[in-house]
Amino acid sequence: MEATSRTPDGAEVDHVSTQAKARLALLAGAAALLVMLLFAGYRSILLVAAGLVGVAATAAAAWLVLAHRGPVRWLGLLAVAAVPVLLVVSYVHAGLLWVVLCSAALWMAAVAAGRSALADEARARMPEHPADRPARPFLIMNPRSGGGKVGAFRLKEKAEELGAEVVLLEGPEPMDVTALARGAVARGADLLGVAGGDGTQALVAAVAAEHGLPFLVISAGTRNHFAMDLGLDRTDPAACLDALTDGVELRVDLGRVGGRPFVNTASFGTYAEVVRSPAYRGDKMRTTLDLLPDLLARQTGPRLTVRADGTTVEDPQAVLVSNNPYGAGDPAGLGRRARLDAGTLGMFAVKVATAAQAAGILRGRRSTGLVALDAPEIVVDADAAHISAGIDGESLTLPTPVRCRIEPGALRVLVPRSRPGNRAGVPVNWAEVRRLARTVGRAAAGGHPVQGGERDHPAGLRHWHRHGTGARRRFDYSGAVYGSLLAASVVVGAGAAGQFPRVHLIVLLLCTAVVFWAAHVYARLFGVTLANEPLTWHGFRTVCAEERPLIDAALPPAAAVALSPLLGLDLRATSWLALAVALAGQVGWAVLGSVRAGAPRRLVLISAAVNILLGAAIVAAKAALSH
Repeated sequence: MEATSRTPDGAEVDHVSTQAKARLALLAGAAALLVMLLFAGYRSILLVAAGLVGVAATAAAAWLVLAHRGPVRWLGLLAVAAVPVLLVVSYVHAGLLWVVLCSAALWMAAVAAGRSALADEARARMPEHPADRPARPFLIMNPRSGGGKVGAFRLKEKAEELGAEVVLLEGPEPMDVTALARGAVARGADLLGVAGGDGTQALVAAVAAEHGLPFLVISAGTRNHFAMDLGLDRTDPAACLDALTDGVELRVDLGRVGGRPFVNTASFGTYAEVVRSPAYRGDKMRTTLDLLPDLLARQTGPRLTVRADGTTVEDPQAVLVSNNPYGAGDPAGLGRRARLDAGTLGMFAVKVATAAQAAGILRGRRSTGLVALDAPEIVVDADAAHISAGIDGESLTLPTPVRCRIEPGALRVLVPRSRPGNRAGVPVNWAEVRRLARTVGRAAAGGHPVQGGERDHPAGLRHWHRHGTGARRRFDYSGAVYGSLLAASVVVGAGAAGQFPRVHLIVLLLCTAVVFWAAHVYARLFGVTLANEPLTWHGFRTVCAEERPLIDAALPPAAAVALSPLLGLDLRATSWLALAVALAGQVGWAVLGSVRAGAPRRLVLISAAVNILLGAAIVAAKAALSH
């Protein structure tokens, strides 16, 4: 039985698929470390240290490029280009470049799988509310937005077929979208919507919120941050129109900066001053490099002071205020917000004076040069009467002090019932990933009831079973993968010792599997005693059976060794045959386990790729040790 649960807002979580992702993350992470240790030994520490130093040095050099002119800038530019090259050359010279690339690929796969598993458990979609089909929708579309998506996806024609009134923002002169929206409301429009950039979205959304009307977001902009965080389809803007016929409502917060609405971010300081420059639109790169040194050194531009929730930040170079907080480690606002209904603003303030502090920004919220907090109201003041602000991509000048606040649930957003959803990134907590890898059929944090989980166990048997009752008789594919990996390692180790007789290799394979099986059984029984559960014969047999795949995985390579004389193979070829059978079993069990766990096809392919990559590393190890 598939173990599932629902979060309080009704989102279903498949814990079996989550467990498969968590196990894949641990396997890939262990493989990354194994490759480093197996092929680099103690030098693996130097490889990691060199990589970290290289990244920090590159970040520090980038600061020199941005904050200085003349020879210092050229020196920093040279370092930005030279440090990565020198790092790669050092890896090549040591013969370890492939080790670094292989380990990096495995580690990225581990992080991706871990994030996905944690996102499954932590997922909390914004509550959906029933919505009536609008009778007189009014949509504003910008044909130039997003490189012409309005025309490419025939959004105007499709919207009009659904009964919507559409106005295109055409002509050489800018059009007042707020006036257009107010005029539509006066004529009886019961929904307002926009296909365009986030700045236009915010202005029309404010009119919709003012009159209590639903608002439709069509992902026809360039970046579509708001649409992304609403979980809309950014690859097909026309799919957003499905909300007109089968939609649900989300109650979303609306931000205000000095009275002006915003749906994403408002920025102050360096970036806002650069964007305000008349030369910026003509030559963005040159203008930025010309203005940044004086702005970062505070020789030009106003000096800011930020106050929020009892915290005061003096003289930051840049401030980013967001409608609901962005994820940890995302100071640039380029990631995702997990929710848009938390009723709070997010803020990042950057205060960097040296190259070392600039490199420290890589540490995220732990950096001394970065202040991150959440608050319902944030005040940005300055030693000038007016300051520049970038609000959802629009450059403005506002009188000081600028008061930023949040209006919880002010906006009724109409979205399609069927949509991709928001897969907001979460930081990887490896302790939590390990817990998910060991647990299936349990509810997400909060203890929601599940199907096929622990509630089906009698109280005295909970610690005996690794899985729920529905999974108790299921083959433990993770054990088989581990056993196959163990068998492959035994074959490699035996090959390194020279020509190993067939009988000795068979005995070594089986004995190693039995020893590890016994160790796992002992660890499980010891855990039961720690939980003050009685040791029973039935429980002992259950644990032995659940750990048996460790032994089962050693049988195919042992059988291959036994049958090798019939194939006319010598000892060297026999060793390679046993290794091939063990690695084929490893990949096969991993794929089969992912499929049986209900994992999506993408995750199955990732599982296969990780195990193939790990197998290739083992083959390379055997080849290296055989010479």
